[in-house]
Order: sequence, then structure tokens, then C-alpha cells
Amino acid sequence: MTQAKFLTNPAEMPKTADVIIIGGGPTGTAAAWAIERAAPGTRIVLLEQKSQLAAGASLASLENFRTCWAAPCLHKMMLRSIDVFHHAEDYFGEGVNLGIKQQGYLFIGFTPKQAAVLKSDVEHLHRCGLNHMEYVEADEIKNRYPWLGDRVIAAKHDSMAGWLDSNALVYAFARATQSTTFILESKDARIRVEGNQIKGVSTAQGDIDAPNVVIAAGAGARALGRTAGIELPIVVRPRQSFTTGWRHEAFPEESPCIISASPHPHVRPEAQTGAIFGWEYTINSKKINPEQDGHDDSLINPIQPVDSLKDPRFPSMTLSLLARQFGHKPGEGFGDTRYLRGIFHRIGYYVYRDNAYITRPDGTRESYASQRAIIDKWPGIDGLFLTIAHVGHGIMSAPAAGEILASRVLGRDLPDPAFSAFGLDVPWVEHDSGGLSDG
Repeated sequence: MTQAKFLTNPAEMPKTADVIIIGGGPTGTAAAWAIERAAPGTRIVLLEQKSQLAAGASLASLENFRTCWAAPCLHKMMLRSIDVFHHAEDYFGEGVNLGIKQQGYLFIGFTPKQAAVLKSDVEHLHRCGLNHMEYVEADEIKNRYPWLGDRVIAAKHDSMAGWLDSNALVYAFARATQSTTFILESKDARIRVEGNQIKGVSTAQGDIDAPNVVIAAGAGARALGRTAGIELPIVVRPRQSFTTGWRHEAFPEESPCIISASPHPHVRPEAQTGAIFGWEYTINSKKINPEQDGHDDSLINPIQPVDSLKDPRFPSMTLSLLARQFGHKPGEGFGDTRYLRGIFHRIGYYVYRDNAYITRPDGTRESYASQRAIIDKWPGIDGLFLTIAHVGHGIMSAPAAGEILASRVLGRDLPDPAFSAFGLDVPWVEHDSGGLSDG
């Protein structure tokens, strides 16, 4: 039995493969795992430009997973992935530990309007079959989560949600493969096309011939697509998070992930004494690209290094926002300056599809920010496949996304008909424009 290989020596690089995957994050490694499970013996080469797997946007992720997606294609994808997480040894081998903490997600409401939205969300999710979703009223919140304080009057609770060790997941995918070769530090990948047929990939280390190529390159996907003569319909947005080694005493280790009200700063416990914070804070695009209008931080071409876009105010702004929402005074709760000591501030690009739109009754099109990935074949070039635009959800959706991609590559039926919504040319899906309650 052959085993997955990790190579950096060009002399050992295979010259041919059945499938080449470009990108060693959660979606790329999941694709290799899923193709092998569906078609054992498929010769796969995965190319990663960094010296390790999952060295891109995964580093800025909170590593969370949740089921409470309003669009059926999304919550079915997440439910399938969570099932794989909870049966890791069955899928990845004996002894695999993904470090799962299933402590839930708690979406917070502070006003009657926010409470009404949360209640409506739960009613909709129940109609979708997500009966574990719970609307929690003020008295029960005080009973279960007294440390949240008196300002919280309602919540939406996803008891199946939690978080895991994303690095463990990515390497579980990789080590569960047997006929995949992982080539690290693979530079200058270019897709080779003749006529309308994929011929393989050229790299600084040499060429590999293959009839199938999968683009799973995250923020680098558009540039990679251009080497094949195509323009992928995606944009990137910088997203930041930070971890602190300290957590205020009233915030327990067994807490769920807390998603506060609009604009939705979020925080969860990390390790024994710390916390990890995130917020889809919009960087002023004028500072990124003067040609943009300043109202949207989306970029066609990612700026590298992405660390140059870090906003040093981000941690203090996030804490200030949470303190204001929860009513914490300076020196207490999220207003305690000890949160700012020794923080680890991260940034990465999240990738979004840029071809989602609603057609209005008058025939005009209105674009919206889709939450759906693109997992499909590219029309007009035989053998070119995409698993891109995972919107920061690449970790939680990885197993299911890999299985969808495998069905595309192998020409088989989708695992669920609802997954057709992840097609390249599906402009609109109901309930796709959000994911977090607002109000």
C-alpha cells in the first residue's frame, strides 16, 4: 500500500498524475481526500507554495463551525461536514483527534427589534428541519448565562456548533490519502491548456502532465486562473482576528461562541485562560486601492503581503464595541485593558464569489454578497475544476466541499441535489445573502 508523500525535492516530483490540485488549505486537502475515497488509486498531486499546509487564510480563522445557515444548500453542507468531524476516526484513521469543542454558538439580542429577528430566524430554521436551534428568552438567558449581564434580552442558540483544530483537520485529510503526493514550496504554478483541454501544470520545479486540474488556491485563485486564460468571478476581502492569553474571570471556559448584535463582533474561549476575537470589520478601501470608492473593502487583486493591511486599532476597536454593547465599564469585562497584553493579531483574505445577483421585476440585476462557494467545472476547458470562494467558511465546510468537488471531477451525481447551488452559473439562491441576524 502506498502512502501520501510530502516532497520539496524537484528531482522526486512526479511527471504525470490523474489530478493536480493547486492549493494546500482545507479545501485543497479535502478535495484530495474525497477524490481518493470515491476513486481509490487515483494519482493526485497537490501543489502548495508555502512550506506547510494551511498557511493561508486558515491562520486568521476562528476555526469555528455551525449549522444555522438559512439557505438549505449551506446548512446541509455544514451538517455533513460536522458529521465527518464527529466520526474522524472512521474517515481519517485510528487515533485522529480534531480537538473538537462542541460548546455552541449564541447569537445575542439587546433590543426588542433584534429579539424579533432572532425569533424569526429560529422559526425559519425549524421549517428547514434544524430543530436543535433554540430561541432563548431573557429569564432563561440569565439562568444559563448569568455572566452575560442584564442587557441581553434574547438569543438564538445553535447547540451543534463549536470549533476545532484546523491544522489537525488539514493534516488528517492529507495523511488519510494513500496515492496523493504533496509538493511543498511549489512556486510559480501555471496551468497548461491546449485548445480546450487541460494538459497539466508548469512550476518552477518542472512540469507535471495531467488531464485534470483543480484550482483551490484561495486568494491566489484569480491570478492562477489567468494562466489558463480565464477570469474567475471572485473578489477578496481582508479579515482580521486576534487571540489573547487572558480572559476576564466572568467569561467561563465552557462558554459558547458569542456572536453579538450588529455589526456582529464575536468571541469564544481559547485554551484555558484566553479568548479569540473576530469581526468582519470593513477596512477603508481608499487606503487599499485609491481607485475604489471607499465603501467596500473587496479587491480584485490581493495585495501582498496581506500583513501590510493589518489595522493596529482592530483589537482595541473590537473590545470597545463589545464593551459598549454589553455595558462593561472601563476596567471591567471587555473593557479591561488586560485583553490587549501580548495579543496575537492575524489577518488573511476571505474569497467571495462576485457573480451573485437578484433579478428585479423590471429586469435589472442587483448584486449581493453571496455566502456560497463555487465548486464546479469551468465551461469550455475540459478538465478544469474550481473549489473557490469559501468566504471564510472553508474549514467548517471542507469535508462536504471535498465530496462535492470529487463528484464534479469524477463525473458522478452530487451527494445531495441541493449542492447544485454551488455551481458556477447559479446567480441567486434564496436566503443566501447573509448568515448572521441583523436588526
